[in-house]
Amino acid sequence: MKFNNILLITTDESDIKDIKEALIEHEVLTTESPADAPSICANEDVYLVIVEEELLGRSGSQLFVDLRNARPWMSGLLLTEKVDEELLRRALDIGFTGLLEKPIDPVKLLKRIYRAMESARLLEENTRLRTLLPLYSFGEQFLSSTSEQEVFDGLIDIVVEETGASRISVMWYKEEEGCLRIVASRGIDADLVESIRLQPGDQVAGWVYQKGEPVILNRDSQEQSIFAPLLQRMEISAAVSFPITMRGKIQGVLNISQSEEEARFSEADIEMLAVVTSQAAMALANVSFRTVLQEKTRVRTLFEQYVAPEVAELLISSGSDLVGLGEIKNVTVFFADIRESTTLVQRLDLKELRSFLNEFFQIFTEIIFESRGTVDKFMGDAVLAIFGAPIELENQNLSAVQTAVDIREQFEKLRMKWVARREDFSIIDIAIGVTCGDVFLGNVGSSHRFDYTVIGTPVNIAQRIAAASPSGHIHITREVNEYIEPYFDIVEVGSMRLRGVEKLVPVYSVGQEKFFSKK
Repeated sequence: MKFNNILLITTDESDIKDIKEALIEHEVLTTESPADAPSICANEDVYLVIVEEELLGRSGSQLFVDLRNARPWMSGLLLTEKVDEELLRRALDIGFTGLLEKPIDPVKLLKRIYRAMESARLLEENTRLRTLLPLYSFGEQFLSSTSEQEVFDGLIDIVVEETGASRISVMWYKEEEGCLRIVASRGIDADLVESIRLQPGDQVAGWVYQKGEPVILNRDSQEQSIFAPLLQRMEISAAVSFPITMRGKIQGVLNISQSEEEARFSEADIEMLAVVTSQAAMALANVSFRTVLQEKTRVRTLFEQYVAPEVAELLISSGSDLVGLGEIKNVTVFFADIRESTTLVQRLDLKELRSFLNEFFQIFTEIIFESRGTVDKFMGDAVLAIFGAPIELENQNLSAVQTAVDIREQFEKLRMKWVARREDFSIIDIAIGVTCGDVFLGNVGSSHRFDYTVIGTPVNIAQRIAAASPSGHIHITREVNEYIEPYFDIVEVGSMRLRGVEKLVPVYSVGQEKFFSKK
């Protein structure tokens, strides 16, 4: 197993030679100056320090304590002339994993190296978990957001709290503009925020958006970066750009920068950002889901004011191609018309007539929906309904005729109620016609205005036979009669010549109910 980034701090050339020879398969960095050790540890991501106790001007033990304050998971071996119990106890107390006695025994050195590196890994993992686990508490804060902007602003607040960064921005890709725009920021001039637009691949944030990989830039190492020409601003000493992913797709970039001279970002910051941005992404998805659900509920509620709930669901679930929604379908067509309403209009106040019609349409709609039919449209004082679509019924003709009987009964009760108020209502009655056949059922119109309706000869026939029926009668065609004759007394009216229909149409009148079992 090869270990990288072992730092040896000693002034003894023979110790350097012996240790490097013993660790020839590993990468060993060396320095004689205790003052250089902190920057080496930070830049080279050192995990293990071998330090001589007797350094010029200070002890190796104290130097290790200082180094470990910055990197708590670092392991150390103390190099000394003589091992004694007191020194060993003191070394272990301050965090060393063991002592190395001069002259160096290669076998003992390798054993201690393996033990120390394993200890360093465990310490790093524990430290990382202790750092990252509290970040998950921000999830509740994120998920309480009710808008995308709340999520973006909350992300800024959390990153400021965790990093103390002086400049932060969240950039989001705007499909309609084809570029990244700043949607939330801190420490950036408002005019600059408004003016920035980046194409995917442009500058650091555009590159991160396009590649989906985070970028860390620190002043003392930025000359090694492909972005070095873009990082000449002296007010920035360290920066990070981190991709924000939703449902496996890069949607934006989080940019952070520091101005303090000694500031720098590390892989630990990347892990922190991974946690908080993933929580922000979940919150954004939650907001999006709630928004879609609310809009769908709003649209469904609106549709259901005009069409049956089943049609509303069909229209909503059909997606964007509403105009193209349609098919040839065998349905039962139901038409009902209030007779003498024109005369009634001349005698009544329009508000009073409207109140009566609202009561009628309410009764009509409730009975139709209970029978699982669909109200196609209201036409003044007439109503068109269909049975068998979009809900399929075992006997759609029977359902339609039973509905006609129920509506006739309820209409008579309503009429008598209004006659008690005003005698003028005694002149009205209801005409009902029911037929069946193939029709076009779907949306008719343009993308700006369409109507979910039925088109075909059966619609005309239902209207014409209703108009020809005597007061209180229900007219049906032969095709309907075949399905309902066992349930009702049927009287043959005869064949009628109907306007707009080439052939004679056999018509029947529905009498008393024999028996009925809803299908």
